Amino acid sequence: MTRPWERPPRELRILAREAHVWMLSTDASEAQVRRLAGLLSEEERTRAERIRHDATRSGFVATRWALRSLLGRYLGGDPAGLRLQYSTRGKPALDALHGEELHFSVAHSGGIALLAFARAEVGIDVERVRRLAREGRVTERLFAGPTRALLESLPAAQRREAFFAAWTQREALVKAVGGALMVTRDPLDFEWPRQPGPRIHRVPHDDGREVCWTVAVIPHEIGFAATLVTAGELDEVRHWRFDGD
Repeated sequence: MTRPWERPPRELRILAREAHVWMLSTDASEAQVRRLAGLLSEEERTRAERIRHDATRSGFVATRWALRSLLGRYLGGDPAGLRLQYSTRGKPALDALHGEELHFSVAHSGGIALLAFARAEVGIDVERVRRLAREGRVTERLFAGPTRALLESLPAAQRREAFFAAWTQREALVKAVGGALMVTRDPLDFEWPRQPGPRIHRVPHDDGREVCWTVAVIPHEIGFAATLVTAGELDEVRHWRFDGD
């Protein structure tokens, strides 16, 4: 089940078979960016200072502050005191000392950010739909044969939107597995037009095992594409706008 964007509750509690997705604007004034940066960790502030492009730096700071704020609400703790750890591929996660199995993923593009939380490995991606140079070559490099064939069969008026829908699905999976996905392989089927609500994918392995993933199309602003991918079976996705409280 997928709900439309809702007003968030006072207390946040996430169940085993659901995911929560938050949307926020990353547009902020220079004064706001400075204030929010002061709430981040020293490592996060250092990363922000290395970003030369103002809009990109603003997006990073606003998104990291929102992430800390929401993690604090889920865990019932001080956002500033949260410790994050990073995998060898750079995927962030809660430090084990917090003793909480809460996974998260962050994406931002074109002035908006999405933050996803779940009890299983999760990835989210959002992209502004835009013209790409050598789009055909990118399609050939990124997508498995069935997805490429589907994209190439679409009318030109639909192809670009479908391309970014497929792209966000693939990138969300890459984030969920921590970047460990071969460039030329995309194990999840892609459908167009996409249907709302969680969709279960069962991916067979060579050793006979079956791995289950859930894909959900995320409501988005006009001109964007967004997708959530989680490990295991998901029953519900809830969508909230982050208002800073």
